[in-house]
Amino acid sequence: MEARRHPVRAADVVRSVLEKLEGRSLRMPQIPYRSAGKPRTFAAAILSAFALALGTAAPALAQRQRIPPPEPSRIAWVSPAAIAEMSNAIATYRSIAQAGGWPTLPGRVTLRLGDSDANVAILRRQLAMTGDLRGGGNSYVFDDAVEAAVKRYQRRNGVEPNGIVYGITQRILNVPAETRVRQLERNLARMQELLPKMSAPRLVLMNSASFELQAIAGGRVELTSRTVAGKRATPTPVISASIQAINLLPYWHVPSSIARAALIPAVRKDPAYLYKEHIRVFSSFGGEEIDPALVNWWGPEAERYVFRQDFGPHNALGVMRFDMPNKQIVYMHDTPMKTLFDQHERAFSAGCVRVQNYLALAEWVLAGQGGWTQDALAAAVAGGQRATLKPKAAVPVHFIYLTAWTENGVVQFRNDLYNRDEGTFDGGDQISSAPMTMSVAP
Repeated sequence: MEARRHPVRAADVVRSVLEKLEGRSLRMPQIPYRSAGKPRTFAAAILSAFALALGTAAPALAQRQRIPPPEPSRIAWVSPAAIAEMSNAIATYRSIAQAGGWPTLPGRVTLRLGDSDANVAILRRQLAMTGDLRGGGNSYVFDDAVEAAVKRYQRRNGVEPNGIVYGITQRILNVPAETRVRQLERNLARMQELLPKMSAPRLVLMNSASFELQAIAGGRVELTSRTVAGKRATPTPVISASIQAINLLPYWHVPSSIARAALIPAVRKDPAYLYKEHIRVFSSFGGEEIDPALVNWWGPEAERYVFRQDFGPHNALGVMRFDMPNKQIVYMHDTPMKTLFDQHERAFSAGCVRVQNYLALAEWVLAGQGGWTQDALAAAVAGGQRATLKPKAAVPVHFIYLTAWTENGVVQFRNDLYNRDEGTFDGGDQISSAPMTMSVAP
């Protein structure tokens, strides 16, 4: 298709991408659609647009550093005090809704420090109503106080606190107060259902809506960790199980669903894929090993084989797996893809849960038995010692789904990634929920 038939699209595509990256409007230069008298392809026009636009956008983008996600809170998500705070929050938000709610920002806007217009006045009013901004200042100016309030609002909604209003932040701001009331009520019901389970002396909670884990003893949070949970298409289920063992240097037996959807197509694309990923082929579970070169990967028989990945740091489970038998066949484990923990929304798995502080969690579960400290566990792994370690008492673990809770009276909201709040609010696409090929990882 010739670019001259689309004199605006190439520039619009590039501008849209750069605005999302930088958070401000960009003026695109004119793009030559003919070169040496010949029409250029649409792809060539796109490349030209990027080359020209990055001349002005790149300096600002280079200065724009990603803000890492915060460390998980050490305030228990579920407790009698938390339930009381949720009831108070519902009363507050219900009063706001009954009074007509807060105003919404029109269209698609970008607001940042130094801006001054009527939309800033709308923003100020809402931030004041939600308790994120104190009164005072010019109602039309986006000043330091407004930037600090926006960052506070972003933090308690689980998005990057960059102080800029655009995209996902605007969509969250525009959620009606009535919707927030329903979201709080549904999560209060979840907390009330979970409360009896909190009586166990030691337990683990993993909230797939906030991508965090809490290890609790005697009602007090003793350990936290960032986690990676299931993608929108492969959600992490709500389950209750018990950690019965810890596997050092585990094999990964590839589930048939992942083999069909991702592994076999990967082999068809790259015949050396299995070798690169240290994955072996077997005739059946416990059966003989098959030479991959003898398999017709394009035939239906390819789906009859079973696959096992060798243990080691390259393994999809990393170097540790928490054995917690359950009907959904999900579990917690280490991962070689540790950079994913730097994302704010960490929905990247096929349903299992990847734990950032896996060594600390293992030490906590084992509670000092056998001298298994973090250092001892790390040394065993480094020395190639495969082992199954069983705690004296199984530790209950609950995969939960809270999209709203409180921390010292401050209301926290998260995106209803799995649409389990019955349509209360969908925060829109994040990078982790964008269409993508299914990964060959649990």
